[in-house]
Amino acid sequence: MKKIALALAAALCCSFIGTGCTKARLEGLVPAEGVVTLNGETVEGATVMFAPKTYDPSRPKGSAQAVTDASGKFKMTTLDPGDGVFPGDYYVTVTKDRVEGGMSLEEVKRRRENPDADDEPAPEQTLVRELPDRYADINTSGLDQTISAEGNVKIELALEGEVDASPRSMNAGRPGM
Repeated sequence: MKKIALALAAALCCSFIGTGCTKARLEGLVPAEGVVTLNGETVEGATVMFAPKTYDPSRPKGSAQAVTDASGKFKMTTLDPGDGVFPGDYYVTVTKDRVEGGMSLEEVKRRRENPDADDEPAPEQTLVRELPDRYADINTSGLDQTISAEGNVKIELALEGEVDASPRSMNAGRPGM
């Protein structure tokens, strides 16, 4: 939680100053890019997350993310699109989830305009995983990466396994849902 608060504070500082993030804040980032495959096939639309194994308060933001393109390729982003990551050791997760059901935009608007609609039960909303579950958790993904001071532009995240595409309720445990 502390990391999130620090990252948010840094982002807010940049926006309030009006000068944007300076080059000094970006010093030390190196390229990190690669490809994601599942059972040998490239994966489009997967989210790749790098979470540092150790916290470094001198970095404005430690984690990085990317979304794979049509050929499964990604370029990690820390602050600006494709700017890379800080050298170091990272836990890596890869997810590709789809949300089904829930309320349409029209239904949300109708409920806002009608106070009695709050008593109506929310339609079921489900999450469908399009990659094996284990890759969504830093404790089970097995995809850890070490990024050198020169960067790494040949990262291969070769996922394997069966996908459990069973819809999972997103309403469970949410008050009023």
